[in-house]
Amino acid sequence: MTIGEISQEIGLSADTLRYYEKIGLLPNVPRDNSGKRNYDENFINWIKFIQTLKNSGMSLNDIIEYINLAKCGNNTYQERKNLLIKSKQILLEKMSNLQSMIEKANYQINNYDNILVPKTNALIF
Repeated sequence: MTIGEISQEIGLSADTLRYYEKIGLLPNVPRDNSGKRNYDENFINWIKFIQTLKNSGMSLNDIIEYINLAKCGNNTYQERKNLLIKSKQILLEKMSNLQSMIEKANYQINNYDNILVPKTNALIF
């Protein structure tokens, strides 16, 4: 399967697939005689696995670490789980920050006429 074909099937750009290979997220993709990448079902499974971890909030660096740990065997079970826990904590922090921003936006909307309009007018006029 060519990079274009797998790109279309998976929904990732060819550039993203090349980048994943370059940074070590994907194993080296075999190439045909003309040098074109030749993906097989195993690579589709790799990409779907990467997407699963990415969709849970993991960074690409953490996914690389997770994969490297997994290659070391089951004795890295807890370390891999800790990466997932770390990703969840980061998401919770982001969610908290977003909630705080929403509250500030609500305050500004609710007090628009009394606070923001006078401040805006003082700066502009």
